[in-house]
Amino acid sequence: MPTPQSVLMTMLGRYCVDDNPPIATSGYIDVLGRIDVSEHATRLTVTRMTERGLLERQRRGRIAYFKATEVALNVVRNQDRRTFENSTGPSGPEGVWTILSFSMPETQRNERHLLRRRLAWEGFGLLRDGVWIAPGDHDLGDVLDQLLPTGVGRRVEAFTAYPKFSDVKGMISRTWQLDELTERYEQFLGEWDVPTPAPGVRDALGKDLLLITSWRQLLRETPRLPAAHLPDDWPAERCLELFRTLHAAYDREARDLFAGVLARSAQD
Repeated sequence: MPTPQSVLMTMLGRYCVDDNPPIATSGYIDVLGRIDVSEHATRLTVTRMTERGLLERQRRGRIAYFKATEVALNVVRNQDRRTFENSTGPSGPEGVWTILSFSMPETQRNERHLLRRRLAWEGFGLLRDGVWIAPGDHDLGDVLDQLLPTGVGRRVEAFTAYPKFSDVKGMISRTWQLDELTERYEQFLGEWDVPTPAPGVRDALGKDLLLITSWRQLLRETPRLPAAHLPDDWPAERCLELFRTLHAAYDREARDLFAGVLARSAQD
């Protein structure tokens, strides 16, 4: 089950990127209540997201409203791009890899964590301490531009290269746990490729947010490897097609329901 914070980040990415409306606490409670998250847990999640710089608080009389910060908007834009793009394979000439290396002091622990998460979203895996690899030729401009204010770019070196050894599969197995990922994909199919997915979820809005968030968690850990380096019967494409089908079935009603959440929030 995804965390309440990850579901709210999905909500911000799907419905709040363009207008970024302030939403009353009751709106967050309404949304998470659809996936059976308690009011207390929702209030705690909103507080923590505010402390982490993902939400900013506004007061209108006695009512508290919260909207996404620029940090959060940058995060969800990237998440949405990866979630809804058409390709899951590597880009660039066949056999080329991107190598990225960095070393950051403990005083930049938060920046290091942010960079690692962003690299994982871009399909990179940790080969060894400070060295990340990804198949294909990656343009890292967006990644580093978002981290410019932190000075991270001055501590990062990146290259494109071809392996000079034959055991590429060994390198891949040391970087990514593909057997574990296969099991997680099969679990996704077991939960969603059924006559009534997410039976405990109230409506299309809750189902769509839960679906997107669950799929997103898989994508964040999935390398964009060439087919030749993937296990037989790799289930990622089946899961992708299932995700697209279910999302298409939920999306319109989910948007209408969220519009109702915003309308009620504005009346508070």
